[in-house]
Amino acid sequence: MKWSGSAPKGGQHARCLIVDGYNVIGRMKRTAFRDIDDMEALREALVDQLAEYRAYTGETVIVVFDAYRTEEAAVTEERQGVQVVYTYRNETADERIERLAYELRDVYGQVTVATSDALEQQVAFGSGALRISADELLRRLRAVKTEVRRRVAEADGRRLGQVEDRIEPDVAELLERWRRNEGGDHES
Repeated sequence: MKWSGSAPKGGQHARCLIVDGYNVIGRMKRTAFRDIDDMEALREALVDQLAEYRAYTGETVIVVFDAYRTEEAAVTEERQGVQVVYTYRNETADERIERLAYELRDVYGQVTVATSDALEQQVAFGSGALRISADELLRRLRAVKTEVRRRVAEADGRRLGQVEDRIEPDVAELLERWRRNEGGDHES
């Protein structure tokens, strides 16, 4: 299955991040998959974090999940701007990631594969893609979250500013007179 996503706006300057979904989830939880109670919630949490990353960096983000042990057909859907790919039956995420890395290397100026799977990292590198570990991706996701929060707090602070920045000049003048006890009728 060839990649059918749209071409990037930045052409050869655009960047694409391909994420080995379950590999990253495994690093997030640092536990065996059999011990994870709610895999759907973890997939959603990862997609949420990747969406925030995509919005901040402008990169195209594709997350790939294995579906090779199921009877379901392959699915690709967009959630919050993130392409979410479930592989074909009898296809691993590694196989799909390898194919995507090759297909997208001529579409994007930079393709990065995020996985801690050593073999997959070698394959990604062989396709011309950059590679980062799942831990490095998680560090990047945390850094983006921190920076977004900082910018929101900074923007909120600018919006709130001083009281005189938020009220009409005649009201500010009246309050100033009251503050200096020049208002006449008010009680202290």
